[in-house]
Amino acid sequence: MLRVFGLMGLACGFVVISQPFRMTVLHGIDAAVSSLNHYSPLSYIGLGIVFLGGAALSLHSPRPH
Repeated sequence: MLRVFGLMGLACGFVVISQPFRMTVLHGIDAAVSSLNHYSPLSYIGLGIVFLGGAALSLHSPRPH
């Protein structure tokens, strides 16, 4: 958990420091939100299915507990 927070902090710090990278990230997020709004509501349903499927796969364990 500490490693995850450390990596997120480094990534956020790099985005704050580097203006060209920050603009690239913000434009990418803007394009993703615009495409979701363009194809809504089907895009939100698909996104929900992907997230729920990812959660189910992450919780599945090949060995018994």
